[in-house]
Amino acid sequence: KLVPWWTSKRVLMSLLCFVGFFFLYAQRVNLSVAIVCMVQSESPSHITTVQENTSFDVMQVNISLADGLTPRNVSYWSDDKDGLLLNVSIKSSKGPTCPISTQHEEKQRGEFSWAKDTRGLILGSFFWGYTVMQIPGGLLAERYGARIVVTFGMLTVSIFTLLTPVLARGSPYLLIVGRVIIGIGEATMYPSAQVLWAKWAPPHERSRLVGFAFGGCQLGNALAFPIAGFLCEYGFDGGWPSIFYIMGVASFIWCVLWWGVVRDTPRQMKGITDCEKEYIELSLGVHKADTQDKLRKEPKPWKSILTSLPVWAILVANSCGNYGAYMLLTQMPTYMEEVLKFDIKSNGVFSMIPYIGFWCVVIIAGTIADFLVTRKITSIERSRKICCCIGHFIPACFLVAVGYMTCHQQTMAVIFLTLSMSFCGFQMASVFINHGDIAPRYAGTIFGITNTGASIPGSIAPYVVAAITPNKSQEEWLNAFYIAAIVYCVGAVFYVGFGKGEIQKWAEEPQPELNQSELIESERNGDVENADDVFIENEAAKHQISS
Repeated sequence: KLVPWWTSKRVLMSLLCFVGFFFLYAQRVNLSVAIVCMVQSESPSHITTVQENTSFDVMQVNISLADGLTPRNVSYWSDDKDGLLLNVSIKSSKGPTCPISTQHEEKQRGEFSWAKDTRGLILGSFFWGYTVMQIPGGLLAERYGARIVVTFGMLTVSIFTLLTPVLARGSPYLLIVGRVIIGIGEATMYPSAQVLWAKWAPPHERSRLVGFAFGGCQLGNALAFPIAGFLCEYGFDGGWPSIFYIMGVASFIWCVLWWGVVRDTPRQMKGITDCEKEYIELSLGVHKADTQDKLRKEPKPWKSILTSLPVWAILVANSCGNYGAYMLLTQMPTYMEEVLKFDIKSNGVFSMIPYIGFWCVVIIAGTIADFLVTRKITSIERSRKICCCIGHFIPACFLVAVGYMTCHQQTMAVIFLTLSMSFCGFQMASVFINHGDIAPRYAGTIFGITNTGASIPGSIAPYVVAAITPNKSQEEWLNAFYIAAIVYCVGAVFYVGFGKGEIQKWAEEPQPELNQSELIESERNGDVENADDVFIENEAAKHQISS
């Protein structure tokens, strides 16, 4: 029988996961964009006095600049009495001239006057909840199923996203509590998805199905920037609150669809064809006897998991890859402002481009990986390692290249940033899905463990970059990029040395004991060659054990 693909339930599941991960990341980064609109902008420190000669319509501007920079030309015009736009061309004693555009408008000031350290506390609070809930999220998904865990987790995220404007207007500390809870809710999504795909994705289709599903993350990153920027300017209730209202409502609708459509196993899925159901179960080695209840009651092989080198290979490679990814996620707009001298609007647009590239490469990488495995060109293990090397070494090279770019090479810098982030997409066809290869029964737990470690760079990378770049110079940023490149390479080398692609012995599915009549039926179906021999072997094994 021909097994369907485009009309299959597993593709539908991948599409629903894609949309869910889109909202997952959009609600993760929305505050990073919105806080620019929420907080009162500081007056430009380099403009000290302004005097106007009304007779000749001439403005005199006194400007003080650091690092040997001197003003070259200053011109101005005013569209209305509320706004003043200064165009300043800066000449540096250290090199060529870089154009800077500075806008100072009262109407752009936000509602809050939070200090910079308070803002940093608010933005970082998400990772507090996100990190501590990774392992419990996997355990819950394995015990109760991914469907119910994801529903409650993302429902919590949706509700507190909707409440964000209320919390922010109440107190910054209420907002911090809300962001911690959002982090806790989002932490259930990734490990639950691993549990789900361990039961839904045939091994030679796993890269495509899971890669496409996780691709929603990067599209959420990419589109959050322009959408939030548009709503800040034209949204209702002061602009920035509409970001949280719209995303919260959309995420809530997705939760309803997820609960109504998704099932934990193909056998539970409504409307699935017998052909597709048998195809998935046979490819995964799932027996007709339901082992889910046994799995829930069985103790986890914690010692085997924590001492397994393949598990540590995933953890190290994922953590190293996330260091570079989180560095770009949190610091790319800052780099574009400090070194490339982009204005705010251009910054938002160009910050989006690398994530569009990432999303496209995720789909391509998954297709290539599955092609290699399906055509038996490479084994699963070799396919994962090839994708890991591409997803770590190539981004490292382009990241170093970015560090040598100046404000006169903006186009090349954006191209290199885009290529660096895009090739990270190969990680999604490697370490990100390897949990299901080596231990499908415990994929959620292992993902929770590895993603806990991989979440730590989200907090470390911004502090490392801030410590290295106090003067905001290109040379300092080059050092930051070199460090990220070295971390990338360390992760790839460790994974190539210790990563695996086959199910580990401690994670193998227990074989059900069949009586003689069941063995005879299996012989008729071609599952066993000689039912009598198998039955005798089973009885002999029992006798030997009892003796």
